[in-house]
Amino acid sequence: MIETNFRKIAVAVDGSFHASIAARYACILAGGLQSTLYAVTVITDDMNERDEKSASYSVARIIDEAREHGVDVAEGVILRGDVIIELSKFVRDNGIDMLILSTRRPQKERRFFVRSVTSRLMTSVSCNVLAIKVSHPGRSLRSKRVLVPVIGDGYMDKQRSDIIAAIAGRFNSSITVFHVEELSAQGINRLEKFQQDILIEAGGKKISSFMKVLRTRGVHASEKIVTGRRVRDEIISEASHHKYDLIVLGTTKRNILKKAVSGNPVEEILRDTPCDVMILNFKERSQ
Repeated sequence: MIETNFRKIAVAVDGSFHASIAARYACILAGGLQSTLYAVTVITDDMNERDEKSASYSVARIIDEAREHGVDVAEGVILRGDVIIELSKFVRDNGIDMLILSTRRPQKERRFFVRSVTSRLMTSVSCNVLAIKVSHPGRSLRSKRVLVPVIGDGYMDKQRSDIIAAIAGRFNSSITVFHVEELSAQGINRLEKFQQDILIEAGGKKISSFMKVLRTRGVHASEKIVTGRRVRDEIISEASHHKYDLIVLGTTKRNILKKAVSGNPVEEILRDTPCDVMILNFKERSQ
């Protein structure tokens, strides 16, 4: 068994549909990685009796589903208080390696992160965070075609490959590792074919370490390297035109919060891609 970076996984549930889909993904990942899974809900002061029962029931249901996915150790946890404070404390006190969340639905201005609980948790908790956007409920949990954009140069290869291996093992997925060599607005109009070939070759070298780590985990992925003016546009175009079921997007705190008011590349990918998106927010302690 390959030693994983995610021995303890927690998933936050609240009785909502989107959170239940995120929790099912968590069961799949915990089963594939042989991790301990904690299904956690936070009862807040503004919940009524019906909300509390729904949240508590969702914990029990996920524990049952976890066993069906081969999770050996699964525990339900009910906390009371402020969501941010209680989840952050739980993660810290229990040595959680990854917290899984749902992005829920976008706000009126079609933003998923700005001023959201998910965004605040991504920046406040001490562990890695995986946020999941559910696009079409009927297509969720059917990840036959998975797009994995990477920046290359060995950035979080092991952590990312753990996630990909668990998904591929569960769904027998076709994995495409996607890399964009970004061009300036001026350079894109003057690029000759031989120059493009050089850039594509350079891109192949950047992702070679990730491809190697994937193979050690038994994942035989294809690779696709393109050139373009904006990475986000190329990801959206690839996902839209080739009908992927899931995008697994690695990012950092800086990427998520950059240009919070407008132009956030993560926000644009969440908004404009027609499939589910997993956003992996890695923390320094796992490097």
